[in-house]
Amino acid sequence: MSVTTIKVDSAVRDRLAGIARARGVTMSGLLEQESRRLEVEQYWSEVEAAHRRMQRDDPGGWDDYIAELAEVTAGEPDASAAEEWPEYNG
Repeated sequence: MSVTTIKVDSAVRDRLAGIARARGVTMSGLLEQESRRLEVEQYWSEVEAAHRRMQRDDPGGWDDYIAELAEVTAGEPDASAAEEWPEYNG
């Protein structure tokens, strides 16, 4: 693993250090966890933006998408999926 240095305001550094200490992790560990959380958040933000664009620019395509989605998601929820990926359960 290669390591690098980043410059941040000392108030930001102190805030991150306090959060890391409270969680019992290193600042590097905290940044790793939070960067992954932010990455997932960014992904879903982009998915939602694409959905909004499709609704706006291609209403017929959106209706087709929703109809197809209803077909593949019909039935009982898959409990094993919820257990396998708990981070995606609201």
